[in-house]
Amino acid sequence: VLYLTHEQIKNIPADCTITYTRIVTNYIPQKANPNQVCITVGGNLITYPGEVTTRTADMVTSKILWNNVLSTPGAKYCCTEVKNFYLETPMDCYKYMRIPACLILETFLKDYTLQPKIYNGYLYMEIRKGMYGLPQSGSIATKLLRKQLKSHGYYEVPNTLGIWKHKTRPTI
Repeated sequence: VLYLTHEQIKNIPADCTITYTRIVTNYIPQKANPNQVCITVGGNLITYPGEVTTRTADMVTSKILWNNVLSTPGAKYCCTEVKNFYLETPMDCYKYMRIPACLILETFLKDYTLQPKIYNGYLYMEIRKGMYGLPQSGSIATKLLRKQLKSHGYYEVPNTLGIWKHKTRPTI
C-alpha cells in the first residue's frame, strides 16, 4: 500500500472507484496475542474486468492425497502456507481506498509521517499488491503461482482442480 499525497489523490483516474477500508477484529484465544485486528479492502465496490475465480482442490481430493501418502511406505508429505504469496502478488491495475484519519492512532500517523497526507479527513491509499477483500487477489496469485510452478517442471493434472505433478519426479 502506498499512502498518497494531495497531488497524487488529484491524479487518480476519474473512472476509478475509491473504496472504503474495512476493519476486521477477531479474538483467537490460542494465539500469543489473542486480539487480532487487520484492515481489508471494501471489495464490493471494486470492479475488475478479468476472471476472479480460482480453481482449487476440494476436500475429497485432499483426503485422497493424504491417504495415499499415509499408505505408501517411505512417502513424505510437506505442506506450505501461501498466505503471504497471496498478499504480495503484484497487480497490473492499481486500486484505491481511503480510511478516516480519526481511526488511526496519532502515534502511527506521526511515526510514518502521514499527518501531511490527510486530505479532507481521510488517508488515501494506492493498493499495488494483493490484499484481503480484493475480488481479484486469488486469481492473480494463482496466475503467478501457475507461472512459477511451470518454470520448475510442474504441470496441472488434467480433470483434477488444484493438483500439480512434476514432469520427472514423483512429486504431487
